[in-house]
Amino acid sequence: MDAKEFMQLHADNAVAGKMAEVMKDLTPESMAQVGPLMAGGPNPLEANSVVSRGQEGVDHVFDVTYTGGGKSVSMREWIRDVDGTFKIVKLEKPV
Repeated sequence: MDAKEFMQLHADNAVAGKMAEVMKDLTPESMAQVGPLMAGGPNPLEANSVVSRGQEGVDHVFDVTYTGGGKSVSMREWIRDVDGTFKIVKLEKPV
């Protein structure tokens, strides 16, 4: 699985409500960042859009937008191979 496939699977799992799968993709640092970004966002999630923004060093960068119930939330996500497994290492609002 490449970084794009990982990010799409993560976003699809979020929409499907597979929270255990979603949480295992996060590092402790990114886990602390996700709550404030999702606050006030769509619930439930109904769809997603994943757009690659290229690489920054060893990190793959994606803009992910989740939509549902007339609301949307977007975040920039940094993906890194950590010991052979892709992990989301950083999250923030896109510029």
